[in-house]
Amino acid sequence: MPLSEIQREALEMAKKHGGRLIRWKGGFWTFEGARPSGERHCGSPTPEWYCTTNTVFALVRRGLMVIYSSECCYVKGGTGT
Repeated sequence: MPLSEIQREALEMAKKHGGRLIRWKGGFWTFEGARPSGERHCGSPTPEWYCTTNTVFALVRRGLMVIYSSECCYVKGGTGT
């Protein structure tokens, strides 16, 4: 099954930023150094770019990412794996 657009985007963003994504409060997965967008969701600031936990888990199930902790995941074969 091909990757969805957001799955491809999440992999590319991780690769551009050291091979990993980090989790912000509120469940937003983004890259290290992301800035707040100015919007809020349920009281938490949203980053300028993010994907959801569902996207990260889908990439893990496909063997493309590895969750290192509840706060960090890596592209498989990249930094930290």
